[in-house]
Amino acid sequence: MSQHLPLVAAQPGIWMAEKLSELPSAWSVAHYVELTGEVDSPLLARAVVAGLAQADTLRMRFTEDNGEVWQWVDDALTFELPEIIDLRTNIDPHGTAQALMQADLQQDLRVDSGKPLVFHQLIQVADNRWYWYQRYHHLLVDGFSFPAITRQIANIYC
Repeated sequence: MSQHLPLVAAQPGIWMAEKLSELPSAWSVAHYVELTGEVDSPLLARAVVAGLAQADTLRMRFTEDNGEVWQWVDDALTFELPEIIDLRTNIDPHGTAQALMQADLQQDLRVDSGKPLVFHQLIQVADNRWYWYQRYHHLLVDGFSFPAITRQIANIYC
């Protein structure tokens, strides 16, 4: 295990708010990027894993010891290839994709839930239309890093 570090900036507030909240996914942040045109989904899935692996903050783990909260980089953590879901033959591909994303966000996604703090899916809704769904715990990303990670993955893919 690497060095234990204190929480920084907004993290202590997020930690405490999550502990006090009755909402199981209140501190998860998610969005999807609509991709149009030809997409090489296996290549994009590999780019997602490569991009995630470049950001140490996405491998952070958290523990509380005697009221002190610590974080550390889990060097052993690896990221799985995102699931590729083909909804082209579904009667309502867009609605089904939205329902899948909402179902993900309805889970218990607290830090100590055992669920991944980082999650991606590639959802094909038409021949040349995809949704790239991304979900992170807010302890790992902020308003700057969320789009920065997306851009880095896009750069790797291209």
